[in-house]
Amino acid sequence: MTPLQQKAIEVAANASLMKSMAYRIRENGLALDKLVNEDGVILHDTPADYFTEYMAAANKALETNAADNAFFAEVWQSQKDFARTAVPFWAGAQTSNANLGRAYAAELAAGK
Repeated sequence: MTPLQQKAIEVAANASLMKSMAYRIRENGLALDKLVNEDGVILHDTPADYFTEYMAAANKALETNAADNAFFAEVWQSQKDFARTAVPFWAGAQTSNANLGRAYAAELAAGK
């Protein structure tokens, strides 16, 4: 493919991804609104200790598999190296986005 064709494929793929993400966000929002406001579902936050317990159990299983399989160990190490850089940034960005979203949702609820 020519460089222009390659760029066209890249742009189309990125547009498709964004369209898919926007669709999922809207559809999940509509479904959640129906569950809460029409079906009487009450939402609860996941208990904070769940996440640390989940990660501990997952890491134990992953480390056990890595001890038994050299290829798995190589892939697992690569994932840990990637996560060391990506996860702190991603977690902070998600927290910031969630806080901004909650602030806007509060304004919508207040009728602003």
